[in-house]
This record gives sequence, structure tokens and C-alpha cells, in this order.
Amino acid sequence: MSFKSISVADAAQSIKNGVLVIDVREQNEYDQAHIENSVLVPLSTVSAEKINEINPQNKTILIHCHAGKRSKVAANIILSQGYAGEILELDEGISAWIEFGQKIIS
Repeated sequence: MSFKSISVADAAQSIKNGVLVIDVREQNEYDQAHIENSVLVPLSTVSAEKINEINPQNKTILIHCHAGKRSKVAANIILSQGYAGEILELDEGISAWIEFGQKIIS
């Protein structure tokens, strides 16, 4: 298995289609701005077990961070722990999301 890095436009469409959005930034970053209905799972706490706990329906997940580095690390962590679900990753993070004028909660 692997994860797929996607654009802001593809991420927005995926969210409309019902993916579970996972934010791997820290609490203070999340509090400043986050994608609506996203679930905060800071990178330091990411595990396949944790993702399975918050995603019992085994929905496709969309992982994001600020600029795309931590989300890729998080995807690789859960893959290495045997996570079997589909993983999307917002390639340039919430910074690109905001830059493209997408809705945030702040």
C-alpha cells in the first residue's frame, strides 16, 4: 500500500465525497485555522491504531499538515504499522488550501 498526494482541488472534491480529514499539526496550529470537520491527531501521536479508532467505518482518509511534510511522515508511519485503508495526502498542506481560497474554521 501507499498514499496518494493530491491537489487542493482534488482534496476539496474528496471532502465533498465524504473522506475523513485528519490534521497532524499541533493543537495551537489547529486552533488558529483548520478545515471544517477535521480531526486533530498531532504527528507525535499518529498510529494506525489511533486512525482505526477514529475511523471505524474505514473511510478514505485525507491527511494534512501546514505545508505537506508532516502529513507525508504521518502517512508513512501508519502504512508501516499495517494500516490497510485508502490514504490521501494534501500535497502542500493547509497553507495551499488557504491560498486557494478554501473554507477554514478559525
